Amino acid sequence: MTTPPVESHNADADAAENQRLDSMWAQRCATLSRAWVQVRYHRRRQRFFDLADKFTKSITVVLGASLMGKYFVDWLPWLATAITSAGLVALVFGYSERKQLHKELAEQAAKLVADIERVPVGGLSFERTAGWNADYAQLAAKAPPPLKVLSLICEREQAIAEGQPDHVKQPVFWQRWLSQVKG
Repeated sequence: MTTPPVESHNADADAAENQRLDSMWAQRCATLSRAWVQVRYHRRRQRFFDLADKFTKSITVVLGASLMGKYFVDWLPWLATAITSAGLVALVFGYSERKQLHKELAEQAAKLVADIERVPVGGLSFERTAGWNADYAQLAAKAPPPLKVLSLICEREQAIAEGQPDHVKQPVFWQRWLSQVKG
């Protein structure tokens, strides 16, 4: 019986350690990328609901002010209907609540990004990467169902930021245009 040379044993151990680190690094990068997509997605949704809320309030104010004008007497029933409809839309869709939800989700995703970025390569462990994956799963569980095309847009932006512009195909114009309202 011969024993393998010590150098061979060290080479095997180094290869196993490199494989372990590569696996953890790949998990880290995948979770980091998904977290960045969540940041992008929820910031876009936050902005959309903020604009929708401001637009609805503006329409309500403008139409309300137009009731004061003597030139709109014939249009009074239509203007009153429009004002009521704008207020009802804001009430039913709850723009400000949705905006706040997406703001909080974006902040949680950004915190996850920061937590991941804070750990150097030497500090990686399977426990840490599993913890990040669990944090991501909790974030996804709190989020409302995602809009598919908007998710693709955010994934494409992240792929471009990571230097992989061909990783995600760009949706066609009309899909991008309707991405905030059509799932």
